[in-house]
Amino acid sequence: MYKLKHAVWEITLSCNIHCLHCGSNADINKRPKELSTEEALGLIEQLADLGCQRVVLSGGEPFMRKDWSVLAHRIVTLGMSCHYISNGYIVNDEILDVMEQIGTKYIGFSLDGSNAKTHDHIRGKEGVFDHLMWVFDRMKQRGFQVGVVSTLHKGNLHELEGIKKVLLDHAVDVWQIQTANVRGRMPREWAISDKDYYSVAEFIAKNRPRYKDILTITEADCTGYFSKLTPYMGMKHWNGCNAGMSVIGIESDGGIKGCLSMQDKKYIEGNIREQSLREIWENPNNFKYNRRFKLEDLQGICQTCKYGGICRGGCSEKAETYTGKLHCQPFCLYDMEKNGKV
Repeated sequence: MYKLKHAVWEITLSCNIHCLHCGSNADINKRPKELSTEEALGLIEQLADLGCQRVVLSGGEPFMRKDWSVLAHRIVTLGMSCHYISNGYIVNDEILDVMEQIGTKYIGFSLDGSNAKTHDHIRGKEGVFDHLMWVFDRMKQRGFQVGVVSTLHKGNLHELEGIKKVLLDHAVDVWQIQTANVRGRMPREWAISDKDYYSVAEFIAKNRPRYKDILTITEADCTGYFSKLTPYMGMKHWNGCNAGMSVIGIESDGGIKGCLSMQDKKYIEGNIREQSLREIWENPNNFKYNRRFKLEDLQGICQTCKYGGICRGGCSEKAETYTGKLHCQPFCLYDMEKNGKV
C-alpha cells in the first residue's frame, strides 16, 4: 500500500502576472468549474484521512483565491503543514497578518532574475522584482521563513551568481534551483543544453556546502542522477519519481494527478467530484506508470543503464516534456559523465 505524504494543490489557475515560461498558461482567468470552498474543505478532510503530512498551495497565484486563508486554516487545524508558492506581487502585511494567525510562516517565491530588468521581463510585469525585495525584507523582519524557487533557461542562466547575491543580501533561507520545460508559454529557443544543465549541477555542488549555514541550496527532482556531484548537492539517494507513490498533484477543478507538472490530461487519474480521494489513491489501475514500472519500460539512454531499475528513468515530467515518453529523462548527469557529453 502506498502512503500519501505530500500534496501540491493548484487552488486556482488565476494569476495576476503573465510569465513568459509558464507551463500552465496561467492568466487572470480561473480554470472552468474550480472547486467551491465547501468542496475544497471536504478535500482537505480527505487528505488528512489519508495521512498526508504536507500541503503546498500553488496556482496560478494562490493568494488570488479569496478563501485561501480558510483552506490554509483547515489544513493546519487537521495537523498538516501548509506552505505556499507565490509570485509575491500581491503579498502584503495584511496577508502576512493572516498567515501569522493561522500559524503558517513560510512562502516559496519565484525569482528568475538578479535585477528588475530580467525578472520583470520574464514575469511580464513591471515592478514585480522591486516589490519582491520588499516582501523578502518585511518577512524577515517579522520572523517568517523565505524560500525562493529559480526556474532556469537560456533567458536567465547567466544570472545564477547574481541571483545568489540577491538572496544572500536579503537573508533568504532556502533556494531551490530547477530547469524550465518546453511547454505552455515557454519559448523553445530558451531550452537549455546538456552542458547548461551540467553547469547548473556544478553550481549547486560548489555553493551548497559553502553557504550551508546561511542559505540552504537545493536541487529539484529534475536534477540528477547518480553523478560524482551528487554527494555535494544535498541530493538524497534517488529512488525514482515519486508521482503517485507518495505525492499527488491536485488541479483547481478537483482533478488528481501523480504530479501537477505533468500537463497532459491523460495523467488525470480521477476527480474528487466523482470519486473520493481514497478511491483514486487506492485504485490499483491508477499511477501505473510508476506503481507498475518494469525494466522493459525504460526508454532511450535509460534502457542499458545499470541504475535503470532504481532510477526508473528519472523525472517523469522532464522525460515526457522533452521526449513524449516516460522513463527516459534526457538530462542525466551520470550519462553525461559516462559518455563524455560535458
